[in-house]
Amino acid sequence: VLACGDADEVIISKAVTANGDQWNEYFTVTGIELCGFTVELQIFNRWGAKIYESNDYQNNWNGFAHSSSIGKSDKVPTGTYYYIINLKDSGLKPFAGPIYVGTK
Repeated sequence: VLACGDADEVIISKAVTANGDQWNEYFTVTGIELCGFTVELQIFNRWGAKIYESNDYQNNWNGFAHSSSIGKSDKVPTGTYYYIINLKDSGLKPFAGPIYVGTK
C-alpha cells in the first residue's frame, strides 16, 4: 500500500554528477510516482539566485542552468545548491535542502 500523504515516502537526490557514468545523472524526486502529484521545483545557488525552475518537474535536471550560470558554460559550477520542492495537491509541506552538483 502506497502512503501518498507520508513525507517519509518521498526520496530526494542528495547529489548530481552528470558525467555519463549512469549514477546520479539527474536530480530526482521519487517514491511518489503513483500518487499523481505535480512536482514544482526551484533550485538556487549559494547566493540565492534561482538557476532552475519547473512547475511540472520530470526528474530531468542534470546541472543545466537556465539563468545565472557563470561564463559560457551551460552547466552550473561544481558546488552546493539548494532546492525547494512543492508537491502540488499532496497536502504536504514544501521540502527544502541542499544538493551537491558535480559538473566536471
